[in-house]
Amino acid sequence: MLFNQSIINFKELNRDDDLFWSQSAPINCSIIRLFGIYLCLSSFIGILSNGSLLYSFVRYKELRSPPNIFVMFITGIGLLASCTLLPLTGTSSIYCQWLYRRIGCYIDGIIGFLYGTASAYLLCAVSISRCYIIIRPLNANTITVRKSIIASCIVLFISFLWTMMPLFGWNEYTMEVGRTSCCISWYDRRPSYISFTIVIFIFIYCIPLIILIGTNTTTMIGLRRMREKLERGIQQSFSRKRIEMERRILKSITITTCGFFITWTPYSVAVLISIFLGEDYGTPPIITSISSIFAKSSAIWIPLLYIGTSTHYKLRFVNRIELDANVAPSNRVGLTGTKQMARMRGNPHSVNSQSIQ
Repeated sequence: MLFNQSIINFKELNRDDDLFWSQSAPINCSIIRLFGIYLCLSSFIGILSNGSLLYSFVRYKELRSPPNIFVMFITGIGLLASCTLLPLTGTSSIYCQWLYRRIGCYIDGIIGFLYGTASAYLLCAVSISRCYIIIRPLNANTITVRKSIIASCIVLFISFLWTMMPLFGWNEYTMEVGRTSCCISWYDRRPSYISFTIVIFIFIYCIPLIILIGTNTTTMIGLRRMREKLERGIQQSFSRKRIEMERRILKSITITTCGFFITWTPYSVAVLISIFLGEDYGTPPIITSISSIFAKSSAIWIPLLYIGTSTHYKLRFVNRIELDANVAPSNRVGLTGTKQMARMRGNPHSVNSQSIQ
């Protein structure tokens, strides 16, 4: 038997009662331990992938283009999740019960909520910035590194406000039904709890998803029209090479976005079902736990997908000696491709083209 539905009814216990935090998971421990090992390995991989990606952005100024600023912030929050969220849930899954009591539960819930919210909003920000550059190519220079940093900080602040609301009484952070991780209390039937869960489902899942689909589709159509006009000999603001590079950027953003939402969608659906059907008739604990683990492991999939689709990152990270030589003062000729051509041709739009290649 994969789970025991009768064990789930623990909400009558007081949160200060040790029994509330020490109950075993209502799932076959052999199964949940396998997922615990997976999360611990994911934590290690996430620290390496997010850490190496963040190091590259910090180490090499050439990589800190406006679109990459948003990716850098996603990587930073992903590194935080890999160092805290994944180990907390992973080790608890291995021991088949929550190990870190109330304080650990708050940390796990807050960081998980912050990571999911900030990542969704930052992906929207990078997609909107690329869409704006394609639609308004003559205003491409208005998308600067400074503005991207400010926008990223605003996004993090908004995400932080969302995570604080359960601490001030609109819902709360508690153990999930699988009892090896924590999140908001989405199975509580009180109206204020249900309203918060529905609101975040709309504003943190549905609206970002609509924005991402709309902006990426608009960008793809804009690039296709530019390429068709070039083939007919009509002068465009972007060269053929720039259009091809923007197409690769769009591909990288789209694949990374799809990876994020594919990992979070099963969990969102499981939560939505439980909101309307209640815990006794909603998704079983094993399904909820698996979808929750799958969602949290997106902390490793976002950097891995970015590394796998970004030729710019692979070039800079793997050929570190070559890049160090390029940025050395004695070898200024290595100001790579786009910047050098921009200065020679006096094309202001080419400077912005060194993005997520």
